[in-house]
Amino acid sequence: MFDCIVIGGGPAGMAASVYLARQKMKFALFAGTLGGQVIWSSDVENYLGIHNITGVKLVEAFNRHLEDYKKAMELHEGENVLKVVKTAGGFSLETDRGAYPTKTVLVATGADHRKLGVPGEDQFNMKGISYCANCDAPLFADKIVHVVGGGNSAMDAALFLAKYAKEVHVISINKELMGDEVMKRNCLKGANIKMHFSTKTTGFTGGALLEAIGLVGPDGKEVSAPTEGVFIEIGLKPQSELIDFLAKDKAGQIIVDSHNKTNVDGVWAAGDVTNVDYKQIAVAVGEGSKASLDIIRYLQSTQT
Repeated sequence: MFDCIVIGGGPAGMAASVYLARQKMKFALFAGTLGGQVIWSSDVENYLGIHNITGVKLVEAFNRHLEDYKKAMELHEGENVLKVVKTAGGFSLETDRGAYPTKTVLVATGADHRKLGVPGEDQFNMKGISYCANCDAPLFADKIVHVVGGGNSAMDAALFLAKYAKEVHVISINKELMGDEVMKRNCLKGANIKMHFSTKTTGFTGGALLEAIGLVGPDGKEVSAPTEGVFIEIGLKPQSELIDFLAKDKAGQIIVDSHNKTNVDGVWAAGDVTNVDYKQIAVAVGEGSKASLDIIRYLQSTQT
């Protein structure tokens, strides 16, 4: 039986693995791909100590660090995790290849950005389309950009982008902005923020890079609007389906306390799969580290 199984190979899971390995815990790391969604980040400029780096290079750095500890763990890459179940002695991780008993579990499966599902969205991902304004806004300085969405995440993105971009066009299928009143007021009075309500995004076109966004307005006519960047902000989908006995919020995010503990003894969660507000690489690394420290304390206090 493992002391702990970490599910998820993103920043939270990798950081937790370093701590668990250093404490010589018997544990396994299950990762679809080491690095998680970080590998899709075009440029990372806000990770302390590394001024400017691509997502691919940052994942390579994470992997080099983790390489020193791989002998201290059982690494399962590409093994499909189906579910986690409770057992008499703890928990069992069930995959498409077998079942693995463990005393504790750390869920660090992350979240996927919700997609529009329109033509050109995948083609221009990282070629003008982004799902993270906090990550990529500085790259669009003095450019014309569009934000798709009308809730808090879209408004937050628009306000942040307004500090860099020449024009920020907010595209919402709703008749008005939905969410925080202060952000609504700030968006509506933003000098370089323009609102487009009751407007649907139909697709994206361009050459090597994104050049235009297809829109259908209240009049029902479709237009192709020139753009230099599009930020799709229609929410996140936490990857929490594999464990159904934890408390989650309305969005499906796993609810954790200040130690990253869930409502079930022996289960922790960290990173974008949780209800922690800020979905950032640095935050995920910190949350994974914090969770692993609490798991270590728990295991040491319960060992006989």
